[in-house]
Amino acid sequence: AHADLRWRFEDGKIKTFYASPAVVGNRLYVTSAQYEIFSDRGAIYGIDADSGDLVWKFNADRYRATFSSPAIWGKYLVVGEGLHQTEDSRVFCLDLEKSEQARRGVVLWQFRTQSHVESSPCVADGKVCIGAGDDGLYCFALEGGAGGKPNVLWHLSGEDYPDCEASPIVYEGRVYFSLGNAGQAVCCVSAQTGKELWRVKTPYPVFGSPAIADGKLFVGMGTGNYIQSAEQVKTAVETTLRRDGKSESEIAAALKGLDPVGEVWCIDLGTHEVLWKYGVGRTILGAAAVAEGRVYFGSRDNWLYCISTDGKLIDKWNAREPIVTSPAVGKRHVYVVTQKGRLCALDRATFRPVWETDLGTEVMSSPTVARGHVYVGTSGSGLVCVGDPGAARAPVWFGHLGGPGRSGCDDDTPLPERTRFAWRYPTPAEDSSGHEEPVVSAPAAHLKDTLYVGLSAKERPGLVKLQLAERRSGPPTESWFCPSANPVYISAAAWRDAVYFVDGKRGDGGRKLRCVDAAAGKVLWSRDVAKDASGSFIWTGGGVLIADRADGLSHLVSSERGIGGWSQNVGRIVGMPLVVEDIVVATVENPSALVALDRPTGRTLWRKTLDAAPRTGPVFAGDMIWVGAEGGVSAHDLVDGERLLAAKTGPVTGVLVCDAEKLACVNDAGQIVLLRGKSGEEIVRVPDVQPGMSPMLLPDAVLYLSKGGIERYDWNTRKSTTWFKLSSWKGKVTAPMTLSRGHVFLATDKLGLICVGPRSR
Repeated sequence: AHADLRWRFEDGKIKTFYASPAVVGNRLYVTSAQYEIFSDRGAIYGIDADSGDLVWKFNADRYRATFSSPAIWGKYLVVGEGLHQTEDSRVFCLDLEKSEQARRGVVLWQFRTQSHVESSPCVADGKVCIGAGDDGLYCFALEGGAGGKPNVLWHLSGEDYPDCEASPIVYEGRVYFSLGNAGQAVCCVSAQTGKELWRVKTPYPVFGSPAIADGKLFVGMGTGNYIQSAEQVKTAVETTLRRDGKSESEIAAALKGLDPVGEVWCIDLGTHEVLWKYGVGRTILGAAAVAEGRVYFGSRDNWLYCISTDGKLIDKWNAREPIVTSPAVGKRHVYVVTQKGRLCALDRATFRPVWETDLGTEVMSSPTVARGHVYVGTSGSGLVCVGDPGAARAPVWFGHLGGPGRSGCDDDTPLPERTRFAWRYPTPAEDSSGHEEPVVSAPAAHLKDTLYVGLSAKERPGLVKLQLAERRSGPPTESWFCPSANPVYISAAAWRDAVYFVDGKRGDGGRKLRCVDAAAGKVLWSRDVAKDASGSFIWTGGGVLIADRADGLSHLVSSERGIGGWSQNVGRIVGMPLVVEDIVVATVENPSALVALDRPTGRTLWRKTLDAAPRTGPVFAGDMIWVGAEGGVSAHDLVDGERLLAAKTGPVTGVLVCDAEKLACVNDAGQIVLLRGKSGEEIVRVPDVQPGMSPMLLPDAVLYLSKGGIERYDWNTRKSTTWFKLSSWKGKVTAPMTLSRGHVFLATDKLGLICVGPRSR
């Protein structure tokens, strides 16, 4: 991003935004604060993230000036209310879908606490955890109770957990949170019951939220707070004690430990042992950001720090002003805002400033980076959007369902609640000849408003480019057709300039990998694929990695001098190969093994025998390589292929899919088995699934195919509902689904490619 101001949002006289914005899709959610002698009011907003235009707001029920930042989960928005001096702050849950329709905030439930709620909520597994200052920590059911009433699942009292102001986090069934002035501790409790599992006492107040990575917890602490420096806190304490008539010895004892200090602690989640402490000049108030083995945090001592996860200094940068908020870490930059309102972007590699901009007022909001912009609230100049995207990467569809581990979804657009049959391809007029085999047997590849569909009917084999209609409400337009000698059973890979597809299946002769001009449909080059090869392939971003021979792989790179690259005999390839940075990983059979190659040269790095015959290609989840086999799934070390974990899921069918936290497979018994990507712990089994049809992992749900239609398994309710019914006239599904902008594309043997879209109310 570059540092130009894109837009500024103010709500009349309300120009204070302490909260950090939450951005989902093209919606930004935030709270405001106007606190004066005769005014204590605020609002919750839904804002167009691109234009800064107000979409809806909630300021009913005397909603007060607020510090808490919203948390979003599917259709739910949860947020606290009030400032530090508020003695009966509430927690609100809003329905985003109804708020969008009504163009005003629609409340599902609210709950009044006995203290202030500066904490931001954490939503996980259908629960909401939020700190309530001196009223302790609450856990609510996300959906609430009957009649719009809140459902308190458990409550930790403020007597035992005082000054619970920081935002909690939930990880693998446990809630981690910190305590400030009166509590001075880091705590871990059961997310199910609230039972305390452990508590680590600290010598200083802990106002920042913990961060977790690689089995470790990182948290900052120190003397001083968002408003007062350590010296100001010490002076205020001394003044109060003298006013109360305390002796000099009592005052000296109370002031001991209030000098300026700050530390980051690293706590082992398994043993609760403090592994190391990193000291800085003043307190750390924001949460640390952990990325790729590095911990980023700012301090009131004016410095932004980057340390390793084992507590060694890597770099630091002098902001020349106190930092009281959390940094945001992107792929190439670190974004931080100073207390006085200077927003800066630093290069992650060099830790040198790339740009900075003066927001013109103090800031207590942490920056949010999304959609190529930086969003941040200010204490007097409104909510601002800064920056333009850098050179945007061209959209890429790497292969089957989007590439290894992907589940066919290319954006974060929410699923519509009501659906309809939108269109089919080919249309009835185009499909009058009748065909003996399915027209479409592989998932569609899509880039923005374009679909690339392999045709498997013998009457017209090849690849077709379909241009989607506006809003995808009507049938697409065929842009070009590229014929092939054999039917197409494998999904295409595509990017801006070129599309790649393979025709035929094992046993077919005359097979080829074709590189086609994306605009004109003209074949740019082709490569023979052996009769006994699987033909599975992916686009790597710099070439094509393909099982084009019976017992090996080739990496094909196109240049002005022709097609170069390498070929290696590694064994009979199963599924798609995987690329992790410069390492190629593949599963092979007869004998069963996991093989790693150097991508630039094709040199074998290691080879590990598998305990069971593989049924899938590898995927990368939880920093491990996962493979599906006849007995279940296993996880392996990327460095040497050693087996680290195994889970008995039953024989795996189809492909493995994963996201940042979860791994999913379908077994022969027709069950989706969902596992945690880092531990292999089983989360749930969902029955009545079509074997071979991989599920689609969404932020709040799993979409999958049953015998009767498309089902939606909700993470919050842990229940499945029919999202779209597939009646018998539509035929039998012949390929897994893909999803783009709220529309699902799938193939059946009777209709070809069909589109399921939103039903207007």
